[in-house]
Amino acid sequence: MKKIKSLIMLFTCLIMLFTITGCGNKKAINSEEFISKVESMGYTTMDATDQMSQYDYIEKVTLAINEDETYQIEFYELSDSDYAISFFNNNKQIFEETKDTTSAYTSVNIGNHAKYTLSTDGKYKVVSRIDNTVIYLNVNNEYASDVKEVLESLGY
Repeated sequence: MKKIKSLIMLFTCLIMLFTITGCGNKKAINSEEFISKVESMGYTTMDATDQMSQYDYIEKVTLAINEDETYQIEFYELSDSDYAISFFNNNKQIFEETKDTTSAYTSVNIGNHAKYTLSTDGKYKVVSRIDNTVIYLNVNNEYASDVKEVLESLGY
């Protein structure tokens, strides 16, 4: 019986090892790819780079607005990965400050990407980074499944 448990545990560990190492790096998309993908899903896009012109490290900002105009997904291209990491960490910290006792969150940081999700107080919040790009959203919980689909499709 002990041998069977040990073999099962070893097999489980090996599967986890291959799963984790297989997810080491993700491929970032650019603004054009973001626009193409979200528009094919029925979103309207808008260039919002001018709204961030005071930050020279933010090169491009694209908004994807859903059909009902009830939420938006923000896509940022930053000058390099270091700025993207800082941008990610800052927004993650802002989200964490909104946690309450019934919050649920996930946090992943592997290879060239990181993702933080938070469900709290009727909101679903995500900041996801790959290389020098970041996706940010803060939507009502009722739209969580919609934006999860979009993020999965984008690879974020």
